[in-house]
This record gives sequence, C-alpha cells and structure tokens, in this order.
Amino acid sequence: MSDNEHVPAEPGQDTPEGVGQDEQAAPQRASRGPWFILFILLVLAAGAGYWWVTVEYRAEHAALLARLDALAGADATVELQLAEQAETLAAAVAGTETVESRMRSLGQAQDDLAESVKTLFAKDAQLSLDWVLAETEYLVFAATQRLALEHDAATAASALRAADQRLRAAKHPDLIGLRDQIGQDIAALEAVAEPDVEGLALYLAGAVTDVEALPTKPIADIDTSFTHMSDEQIAPDNWRGVAKAVWSDLVSLVEVKDGAMSDGVLFDPELRYFLVQNLRLELASARLAALRRDTDNFRAAAKLVTDLLQTYYDTDDGAVKALIARLDAARDIEFDPALPSIAGSLEAVRKARTELGDVAVAGTAR
Repeated sequence: MSDNEHVPAEPGQDTPEGVGQDEQAAPQRASRGPWFILFILLVLAAGAGYWWVTVEYRAEHAALLARLDALAGADATVELQLAEQAETLAAAVAGTETVESRMRSLGQAQDDLAESVKTLFAKDAQLSLDWVLAETEYLVFAATQRLALEHDAATAASALRAADQRLRAAKHPDLIGLRDQIGQDIAALEAVAEPDVEGLALYLAGAVTDVEALPTKPIADIDTSFTHMSDEQIAPDNWRGVAKAVWSDLVSLVEVKDGAMSDGVLFDPELRYFLVQNLRLELASARLAALRRDTDNFRAAAKLVTDLLQTYYDTDDGAVKALIARLDAARDIEFDPALPSIAGSLEAVRKARTELGDVAVAGTAR
C-alpha cells in the first residue's frame, strides 16, 4: 500500500484534524448547487404562471365570457324564432286539418251527388233514349216527305245527317245498327246528281227582262208594210205616192210575196212587240218547268225559245249566242233524276223504338 492511499481509521482511532474537516465540507458545498438552480427555476415558473394567470388568462377569460354572452343572446333569439315558428306550424297544422276536413266533406258530398246522378240516370235513362229515338224518327220522316213530295235529295240528306248526329250524341251501343242504316241512305242521297234548279231559274228570270234588248235580224227592221205605204201622201215629186194609187187597186186583188224571203222574216215592225212577248212567255214557261222539275216541258219550251232566236234574231250577237248556248246546255239536264228510297231508315228507327222500349219494360219488371 502506497502512502497516498487513504486508510480508514478504525473505530476509536483518532483522525487527523486538518484532513477530516476539509473532506466533509467539500461534498456539502457540491450538493447545494443543483438545488439552488432548481429553486430558481421553480421561482421563475411560479412567476411566469402568476403573470399568465393575472394577464393572459384574465383577457382570454373576459373574451370567452363575452362570446358566451353573445351566444346566450343568439340562443335567446333562436329560441324566440323557434317559438314563433312553432306557433306558425301549429296554425298551419290547424289550417291543414281544417282543409282536410272540408275536403272530406266535399268528397262525401261529391260521392252523394254522383250516387244521386247514377240513381237518376238509372231511372231516366230509357226516357232519355226514347226522346232521342223520337227526335230521330221525326227527322227521318221529314227527310222522307221532302224526298217524296219535293224530290229534294240535298235537304233529305241534311235531315238524315242531323238524325245521325243526334244518335251519335246519345253514345248508346244499341244504336250502332240504326246509325249504319242511316249512313247508307245518306251515301245514296249524296250520290244523286242534283241539278242547279235555282241557278237556272234565276238566269231565265234575267233573260226575260233582257229580251227587249236583243237585236233582231236586219230585214226585220225594214218598214215595208202596207200600212206604212198607205200613209204616204200623194205628190207629184213623190214617186211612192204615185205608186200608192196603183198599189191600192191591186192590194185587194193579189197577194204579193218575195220568193227570196222566207215566211219567217218579219215585214211589219209592229209584229216585233208580239215576238218579244212570245219570247218572254216561252222563257217564263221554261223557268216554271225548271222550278217544277218538269224535264219534258222545260225541254219543249227551251226548243221553242231557241227556234225563235235562230229565226228572228241576230245570231251573230253575243247576247243571243250566249242565251242559245245556255238553253242548249240546259236541255240535257235531268230535273227529275232517279231518287233512292230511304224507307229503310224510317223502318229501322221505328223498330229500335219498339225493341228498346220492350227491353226497358222488362228491366223494370225484374
């Protein structure tokens, strides 16, 4: 063992005074330094905490309290709005219930009305159908009379179309066969070639008025009658007056004719009046025959008028030509064409009234 090594003293052995005290004081000074630093740190931490609590925390706490107050005010506003909305919702619910109640009442009233209508229809359906058939029968009967008495196919077809429209409005399935029969008769009437009697009658009426203006042949305007010659005064410078004396003696003895002129040429203008009246009479006769649908008499009258025009009137004149052409075209018209029978429609509607009436009586009895 070296001299520098420390040898612990045995118990009861005294140590050197100088060496023992220095060695005990050194560890005590070394152990107090860290604790002092820790104490300083704790004091600083406590000061920082106190400063944060007294400065920062109070500011944040005040801001937080302000936000809480604002949220409380907003919450109160929201609660007020929710209360108002709740009241509005309650009123709407009450109104909805009222409307639903009224709708249920109206629905019940509508159901009652529909049931009443069905009941009335069930009671009055046959009566209504009978009225429809009665109206149809009247229209068909009117068409039959018009066709039989007046030979008016157009008016008869119009009456049948009105009857068909009345049946169509009824919308009854049992009326289909009747409508089919009426449709066939309508087609048959529409196929008839109906002459324009009214138009021809109006044209002939205008021709009767315009007869006076029609020009006659030039020879008919020459006044060479015996009466005119007898009115001439006898004078030396009038050769006709000299010839009149001779002519007066011979006029009772002989009959003079011009072989170059036909018997139809007028010599006396006074006869023009009778020609005009005869032409008017024949035109009026043709017009009456057309209105009466008398084909034979119309053709005879038209032929007489054409002959008069060709014999005594100027056929080169436009008005005379037009009248002759119109009469020639009208002579081909058949004023009384063959008309179909529509008795099938009348029989069908009467049969329908009988059959549907029996069905209704049988249904009522059950």
